[in-house]
Amino acid sequence: MKTIKNFIIVVISILSIQVASAQSSSMKEPISFKLKNGLTLVVAENENSKKVYACFTIDNEPIENNNASVQEVFKAMMNFGEKGGNLAASTVDFDNALMIFSKSIQTPVLNQISFEQALIKVIASVNARDRYYPETITEESLKALTLHDIKAYYSKNIIPSNAYLTIAGNITFSEAKALVKKSFGGWSHSASEHFESK
Repeated sequence: MKTIKNFIIVVISILSIQVASAQSSSMKEPISFKLKNGLTLVVAENENSKKVYACFTIDNEPIENNNASVQEVFKAMMNFGEKGGNLAASTVDFDNALMIFSKSIQTPVLNQISFEQALIKVIASVNARDRYYPETITEESLKALTLHDIKAYYSKNIIPSNAYLTIAGNITFSEAKALVKKSFGGWSHSASEHFESK
C-alpha cells in the first residue's frame, strides 16, 4: 500500500510541474509498465509541453538507525532532491539526457572526495537547520559514516526492482518505453557492485 501511495505522490509531483509549465494542458492518463529487470516506468503524455521531465525514485524503508543519515549523504552525492533524481530536457535532447541520467544512476561516482564534499554539505545544512531532518540525523551520526556505508546502501537499495521512473511531457508512451528500455533495460542488481572512482 505504501508503494502505491509513494507512486501516486511521485506522479502528482511530476504532473504538477508539467501543468505549471504548460499554459494549456492536454495531459493524458498516466500509463505504467514494468521492465524485465523490475524497474517500473510511468508515463504521462502532455503534447502541449515544450519539455520532457523525468523523476527517478526508490521505494525502500529505513532499515537501521543510521540509515536516514546514510540516505541524506547519498542524496547529496547523487545530487538528488527530496523526491529523488530529476531531469528536464527538450523533446529533441531527451534521449541523450536520459542516457546520461541513467549512467549516473547505474554507475555512480561514489568515491572518497565526493563523499567528503557531500558530508560537509549535509552537516552544514543540519547545523543551519535550513530544512527538516529526522532527529536521528545529527552531526555526530553523519561523522560516524564512511564511504563503505554509502556503497553498501547503494548496493542494497538502489536496484531496479525498487526503482520507479516517472516521465511526463511531450513524449508518447511508446517513445518513452523504447528510450527507457535502451537506457535502463540492461541495468541489473549485479551492476550495482560497480562504481566509478573518478
